[in-house]
Amino acid sequence: MTLLRIKDKLTLLFTFLLVGTLLVSCSKDDDDNVNDNTGDFVLSMALQGSDGAFTYHTVQFEDVMSGSLSAVGQGVEQLGYYSYNQYGEKIYCSGGLGVTNLEALERGTDGNIQEIASLTNFKNSLIDLVEADANNLVGVELSSSSDVVKLHLIDAADVSVTKTTETLVSGLTALSSPAYSGMVVSGNYLYLSYYISDPSTFATSYTDKAELAIFSYPELEFIKVIEDDRTGPIGGFGTSSGLIKDEDGTIYALSHSNPANGYSQVSKKGGILRIESGKTEFDADYFFDIESITGGKNTAHLLYLGNGKVFTEINTQVNSEQSRWSDGPLKPAVIDLYNNTLTYIEGVPEHAGTGRKLAATALQDGKYVYLAVPEDTGIYVYQINTADFTSVKGAEIEANFVAGFFKL
Repeated sequence: MTLLRIKDKLTLLFTFLLVGTLLVSCSKDDDDNVNDNTGDFVLSMALQGSDGAFTYHTVQFEDVMSGSLSAVGQGVEQLGYYSYNQYGEKIYCSGGLGVTNLEALERGTDGNIQEIASLTNFKNSLIDLVEADANNLVGVELSSSSDVVKLHLIDAADVSVTKTTETLVSGLTALSSPAYSGMVVSGNYLYLSYYISDPSTFATSYTDKAELAIFSYPELEFIKVIEDDRTGPIGGFGTSSGLIKDEDGTIYALSHSNPANGYSQVSKKGGILRIESGKTEFDADYFFDIESITGGKNTAHLLYLGNGKVFTEINTQVNSEQSRWSDGPLKPAVIDLYNNTLTYIEGVPEHAGTGRKLAATALQDGKYVYLAVPEDTGIYVYQINTADFTSVKGAEIEANFVAGFFKL
């Protein structure tokens, strides 16, 4: 069995642990379903079959705050294991668990979502896809079965690869098996964060520093690695939220070492580092001590809102109490990166996450964030007001979990 397949099996196991108790009934009356196939809200929802395989349905809805939202027999269907990102008016779907294609969905002239492109020339799955500038995206292949990091420059308009570079893993680290945790492009640089994870046991035996690789942009050529020992590794398994940037291009790097997000040990306090716009070193004068504000708790999830504000999901258990791979229990909050404050959202029950990228699974629409929250009786949409930190419970989602939440 290849290391890639072992990693894929762990990803699937992580998903089973998160959604195993959410086998939501899909037998509600059609009158309860608010789908009209041409609405502006779009959900990518996963349904698990009796054989354990997942089918993803990307479906449009006019309203997500009442009734029920069903994936059954509707929208664009994809069989496999996918992650989703929206950039501009396109939704990009990256395959996993043996599926290596990149598909693009867009609203047609009839108002319905449809597939408009499919790229199949990747050896390994694209582990993430980020917006680089107004015209380009960057995709990354970083697999434990490969000794190179591949970066792909992708034309956003026609969804084609225009440039690919390869960098030896040995250039990033003397250790084996760096695991991807985040990527952003700012100005003339691409920043890629990672942590070290044993490909057989997934133990994280090296947690005493944060490190990331810097590449030139748009050349995508490796420049150097930078480190900081004030905190541990950046990011964690599956969440792809180790790095975010603000309007000025300043980079913020999240470290948490949460067992709930894959870590087998914790060496340093969790927190957020900063790289000022245009710089290639960590800012020695900035450290956001999350644990001092939350009483020892951390977050693995970040969605940048604007003006230094970040929507997040705080794990309500300290690291020593967390169940490994549980991605929970979580409580939503808003972080202010400029003033080092955190405010919890009222009205949302503690819940488990899906171990996925929050920027894809939660939708920001003005002052509101729409979040799919699993409860004992099912999954429900919560409309969260990030201005007054309140929430309203909305429609029920008839699926095993939500892989993407968008608005066109």
